[in-house]
Amino acid sequence: MVRIIAHRGASADFPENSAEAIAESYRQGADMIETDVRQTADGQLVLFHDSRLTRLCGVDRRLRTVTLAEFEKLRIRGIGTPMSLRQLFETADKPAGGVILDVKEFGLERKINKLVCDFSLQDSVIVSSFYSAIVHRVKRLNPNIRTALIMDRFASVSLMLRLERLNSLFLRSTGADYLHVCFQPSIIEGARNLSKLGHPVVFWTVDEPESLRLALEATPLGIMTNKPRFVRSMLQDGVVK
Repeated sequence: MVRIIAHRGASADFPENSAEAIAESYRQGADMIETDVRQTADGQLVLFHDSRLTRLCGVDRRLRTVTLAEFEKLRIRGIGTPMSLRQLFETADKPAGGVILDVKEFGLERKINKLVCDFSLQDSVIVSSFYSAIVHRVKRLNPNIRTALIMDRFASVSLMLRLERLNSLFLRSTGADYLHVCFQPSIIEGARNLSKLGHPVVFWTVDEPESLRLALEATPLGIMTNKPRFVRSMLQDGVVK
């Protein structure tokens, strides 16, 4: 059964990575939550995508220049409540399937590992990154934590070219258990073949019926979406199979 993963929470309905978006993911029936992790000025891990606060909070500062206390006073898109990673791990408003952490910065690996272990969430957390070095470091720190390498539209050309065995060798060298790849129809066959080599694939970000139908042809492990309720209803109603 394909897993429905809420991309930055239910971000089509509430501000991305906010407490409200996370809670709504649970209500919309997502199997997992995906969120971004960065660090504040006082070394606290928080859920935030951008390196700057401008786009989401209207404040012309870098996230790394504000403390956790200052961060918690901000509002995402004017209404969303910011969250720390610790708060996410403490809340019951998350799917039983677990959490995917997209690590945006180098140097956070030990802190993430400690927090995951403190909450005994080794079986519930997947640490992912666009940076293979981060994936490799996390796996070396704690082989029990599952990891994923993220591929954007340009990096996924190797799937388009059907270089599955080369991709497999690279994924094994990084320690990545999964591949999270930006969906486009041209990579369906390559993704399917890579899964057969033991590297389950998750597609992001799939929000439209036709894209969902095509993505499911590759039998992915998961579908990452801003609209978990929509994907859930499409699957339940048999609109896509």
